[in-house]
Amino acid sequence: MTQFCIQVINPNTSPEMTHTIASAARSVAAPGTTILASCPSQGVESIEGHFDEAIAAIGVLEQIKKGMAQGAQGHVIACFGDPGLLA
Repeated sequence: MTQFCIQVINPNTSPEMTHTIASAARSVAAPGTTILASCPSQGVESIEGHFDEAIAAIGVLEQIKKGMAQGAQGHVIACFGDPGLLA
């Protein structure tokens, strides 16, 4: 069975929300898929609008860079507004 590693990024700084997101992702991941869940250590606690999305985008990009170094083959931004997606 092929192993895949998917990074799920919570763009806000809430470790509790990151844990919830990780649990949800693991519950639907295909067998053999590793879920790497992360969130930035700096940024916003909650994304409430465009200003917060702009601040969160930097943290998302930093997390993608870290995930790539850890072998992530795909990245999911776990946020309705997808901060950092266009970058």
